[in-house]
Amino acid sequence: MTASPIDPILQTAADWFARLRDDADLDAWMDFQTWLEADPVHRLTYEDVEALWLDLEDPAAEALLATATATPSSPTDTNVLEPRSTVTAFKPRSRRPVPWLITGGAIAASIAALLLAPRWLPSAPTDYVTTKGEVRAVTLADGSRLTLGADTRVSVTMRAGRRDVILADGQAAFDVVHKPGSPFVVALGDQRVRVIGTEFNISRHEGRTAVTVRRGVVAVAQASGGEVRLTKGQQVLHTEGTTVQEVRGADPDAVFAWRAGRLIYDNTPLADVVADFNRYGGAPIRIDPSAANVKVSGVFLVDGQQAMVERLARFSGVAVVTRPNEIVLKGQ
Repeated sequence: MTASPIDPILQTAADWFARLRDDADLDAWMDFQTWLEADPVHRLTYEDVEALWLDLEDPAAEALLATATATPSSPTDTNVLEPRSTVTAFKPRSRRPVPWLITGGAIAASIAALLLAPRWLPSAPTDYVTTKGEVRAVTLADGSRLTLGADTRVSVTMRAGRRDVILADGQAAFDVVHKPGSPFVVALGDQRVRVIGTEFNISRHEGRTAVTVRRGVVAVAQASGGEVRLTKGQQVLHTEGTTVQEVRGADPDAVFAWRAGRLIYDNTPLADVVADFNRYGGAPIRIDPSAANVKVSGVFLVDGQQAMVERLARFSGVAVVTRPNEIVLKGQ
């Protein structure tokens, strides 16, 4: 039976991992960093390879590795991009030595065996979608819990060595179970949120994202390579296509209040408030240019569009114009 072909990027990532364990010189590290940062997929794939290697305490993994390395192979050449910039090198983590793996080629072959074995193949993505006004709680196979806000789309892929979520649009609260060697990664356009075990909230609308941590630590990385680490009570704001990640303090209880049917704002741009309101149904709400700079502070019960808009007018001072097919907010 012919073995399934391995993805070229995956093979290159495995080769790099093997090469860097063999006392690679500075030029090799620079070449590796150039390859790693050439495409976000490279970084994510390399993290997959590293996570699998770190999971060697699993007996099934050890059996596969032992089989793959029964006949040592010679080191393989890697596909290397010419260096484009000087970067800071780092070395992959190592949980414990594996003396029966001798060469870089054996390591790469071992990783390939793990990735091609049925146990390690990624499961098919599972999509979760909520409609306008709907809030839904989901428990994943690993015990992690997701609460999806109204009008939200999420795709989840669970596999050994990695747990991947794509938040296409909307808002979701995450309570992630800690699993050593199995990072939990949420993709947000040009951002990646990487956690071990924590509770955090993400909102995403029209390219604007906000990540807020309630417990634990998360790392939020951009495709450009910049990364920030957030702890309890911190939030990062980002607009896709830019390199800016604004870190600020935030009240986690206020951010998570939407799960209990309350929306809490503190000097929040009217556009963000309207984006939230529009997820709960009713006629579309639009902002007139005269109200573009309005900020909103207050607590809103999610109890119907008319009542919510009336409170918004009182709290912010905007004028409400109701038309047959839309609601327009104007400055006073």
